[in-house]
Amino acid sequence: MNKELFFYSLIEISISLVLGVALMYIFYRLLYFFLIKKYDISISNIAFSIYSSSILFSTAYLISGVKSPILNSLRMLRDNPEYTGSIVIDGLKYTFLFLIIMILTISIVIFLSVKLYTYMTREIDEFKEIKANNIAVAIIMATIIISVSVLIKESLYLMLETFVPYPEIRRYF
Repeated sequence: MNKELFFYSLIEISISLVLGVALMYIFYRLLYFFLIKKYDISISNIAFSIYSSSILFSTAYLISGVKSPILNSLRMLRDNPEYTGSIVIDGLKYTFLFLIIMILTISIVIFLSVKLYTYMTREIDEFKEIKANNIAVAIIMATIIISVSVLIKESLYLMLETFVPYPEIRRYF
């Protein structure tokens, strides 16, 4: 049995579980605070459930690959012969850095997706329609949120990789 691989798989499962549940909870609470209270939407509203599900799905989809930059950071630190710090503390630093970047990015993506849709459909008040349980409007908004998440996922991970402490490579040209 490869103990190192087993150790990294346990770390990856732990990171996925903790970050996934934490971010899903954060975004659900934000939904609750900003939409349910503001628009007085019933928790049993199917249109709102569709809309909320798209946000939670997009959150899960965007954070699904955050483990790789975190683990790459830990590997780079561990394999650096000049590194003298604590891998646990620095691992937590990178995890929180990536977590903050993810929260900000996901928030911006969802906000811009909703704003873009509401800008394109000025004749409809989408949240009034969701409050009225208009499933068609909820499905369109959900599709836009999920689609934008799919489009930005790779760029987001590329941005996260820029924070990984890769060793410097000399350029000869």
